[in-house]
Amino acid sequence: MEHRAPRKLLPTDVARCDSHVQAIGDRFANERSNRRTSPTTHMPACAPPGCRFWRMTTAPRTRFMLRCDSGAHRVALDPARYWHPVGCPVCKRPIDRRRIRRMGAFLAGRAPRSGVRFGGAFRLVPLDGLALLWAVVILLVTLLLHTVADAWWPATVLLFLGRWPWLLPAFPLFMAALILRQRRAALITLGTTVLALFGVMEFSLGLGRFVGDSDPDTRTRIITFNAEGDTPETIQIAPLVAAWDPDVLAVQECAERTRAQLSRMPGYMTDVGYTCLVTKFPIVAIDSLRRTTFAKAGGVGYAKRYRLRAPWGEFDLTNVHLDTPRKAFETLMDGRDDATGLIEEKTAVRNLESRLARRLVDQGPGPRLVAGDFNMPTESSIFREHWSSLTDGFAHAGMGFGSSRLAGWIRLRIDHVLADEGWVVKSARLLPDYGSDHLPVMVEVERRR
Repeated sequence: MEHRAPRKLLPTDVARCDSHVQAIGDRFANERSNRRTSPTTHMPACAPPGCRFWRMTTAPRTRFMLRCDSGAHRVALDPARYWHPVGCPVCKRPIDRRRIRRMGAFLAGRAPRSGVRFGGAFRLVPLDGLALLWAVVILLVTLLLHTVADAWWPATVLLFLGRWPWLLPAFPLFMAALILRQRRAALITLGTTVLALFGVMEFSLGLGRFVGDSDPDTRTRIITFNAEGDTPETIQIAPLVAAWDPDVLAVQECAERTRAQLSRMPGYMTDVGYTCLVTKFPIVAIDSLRRTTFAKAGGVGYAKRYRLRAPWGEFDLTNVHLDTPRKAFETLMDGRDDATGLIEEKTAVRNLESRLARRLVDQGPGPRLVAGDFNMPTESSIFREHWSSLTDGFAHAGMGFGSSRLAGWIRLRIDHVLADEGWVVKSARLLPDYGSDHLPVMVEVERRR
């Protein structure tokens, strides 16, 4: 019998095998007979004791196949040179020149050392890790905002920063999970997005508007609006009031030209000053905190309580404009050494202002409404201490984020209409932008039966 010497395996022969390139050189000459190998490459036996619970793993296969740029051939990559530039041995075209496909395989755990196995069963891939990292950050931010904001100065700074950047990772993470078919990463991203929307962004569903027995004949429309003082182009507020048709309009930063417009409103009673009140109901009595009371404490807040007589009975409405921490934050941005101390001092002043304003509110016989620019979101520890016993109109019956403060990329809900237990909040919404750096907030309430 004639014996023929085996012919040397050529690249073209490999390419003919199943129409794919299955091996490169002699290193993969016997790969066809050993396709099913151990699915996991473990860490060396000398791994430190602390790493016994987890170990780095490769993909659940030992070959890493990519098509060349021509699309005609599949090439097995050397695991040790996975990220190195590589070309097709048949057509000489490059393979994944920008490493995008290799990065996708790495994120999905289909690349060398692209996963961590815990306890022998649970395997975490890089995309899962990124989603979990974002989840931890959002959870930490949520805890800071709802526990120590306005009690610890770093959390106070975080409280007044824009919220929407925390949502930026949601879209790329979720799209990557869909494209790479990573169910766990997609579920983690969805759960974190929900937490960010409600815990960080203050998103409201307004489900409270369906709860509570009230008298529809007592419906009262309250609008609060910071008119931003004497701006170069004063807002023409008189036609806005006619269009809004409020029962009570509380205005903050009510400049001289705005006062002149409001004092001539037909069918309304007005009280003008730094804060203005426009109402369809007769004003029975007015009480206010003296300006010097806030000034002695270093604050600039205003609070004025009105006793109004509606057809169905009397009630109290307090118009407030509390101090802002903006000046203290500016010292931090300027790099002053005493910036953190100034933030803490301003927080103490704002806490005192809220305490005095709430005392004024409670001195009225009720039922009570409070409207104005509080200069604090509802997560603030100051707000929780002094105002959380009242129902926040937008959080209770509004739909959306309710961000009433417009400051560049920063959007915050710091304008509120609050009601005590004698009222049921039926609706709440933001009105359009009319030129101020605040949006008007409109809330409709009814007396509880």
